[in-house]
Amino acid sequence: RGTAAAKHRTFEAHESGGMQRQFTRFVGSPSRKNYLAVRDAVLKVTPLPMGAADLTDLAALLEGGAFQEVLDRIDLLPASKVLSPRIHYFAAEAADGLGDDEASELSRFLFVLCLKGLLATGEGTQAAPYSVCHVTDEHDLLEAGGHEPAAQSLVAQEGRWCDVVTCADGREVWFDVTVLFQPIVRKARSRARSLAARSARAK
Repeated sequence: RGTAAAKHRTFEAHESGGMQRQFTRFVGSPSRKNYLAVRDAVLKVTPLPMGAADLTDLAALLEGGAFQEVLDRIDLLPASKVLSPRIHYFAAEAADGLGDDEASELSRFLFVLCLKGLLATGEGTQAAPYSVCHVTDEHDLLEAGGHEPAAQSLVAQEGRWCDVVTCADGREVWFDVTVLFQPIVRKARSRARSLAARSARAK
C-alpha cells in the first residue's frame, strides 16, 4: 500500500523526481523530518498553496453528490494538496460515492498519514508549535484532537509567524505558519524595489 500511496492521483499531476522521492520517504516514515522535506519540495514548485476557498468548493460539490467532479477538481489543485488531510478525506468520500473501494481505502490511508506527519512536527505549544502547509491544516489538527476553536490571533515570535488558536476549554494551540507568509513577503519586497527603481529613474 505504501508504494501505491506514493503514486496516488493527488500527487501524479505535479510529480517531479525530487518531490516523488521525498513523498515516498514520507509514506514510509511520516516523521517530522520527512514531512518538512515534502512540504519544502512542494512549496518550491507552487509557493502559494491552495486556500480555504478551494476546500469550501470541494465540500459543496461533495455535498451535492458530484463525486467525479470532486476528483477532477482535486487533480487541478496545486502540488501542496498531497499534504492536506482534508483533500484526502474528500477524495475518499468521492471514491466511496463512485463505488471505488480501493481508491477510498488508499485516500483514507493518506488522510491518516498526513495527520501523523503534522502531529510529528511539534506539540502545539509556544515552544514547539505544529508546522503546517496550509492554514486549513490547523482545523484538521484541532478536529482530530477534539478541540473547539474559540479565537485566533497571529503572533510574531523570534523571526517566526505563528497562528495561536484559543480553544473553548481555554487551551492554546500554536501553529508555525512562517512558510505561508514567505511568498507574500517576497512579493511585497519585490514590488517595493520595483517602485523604488521607478522613482529613481523618474528623478
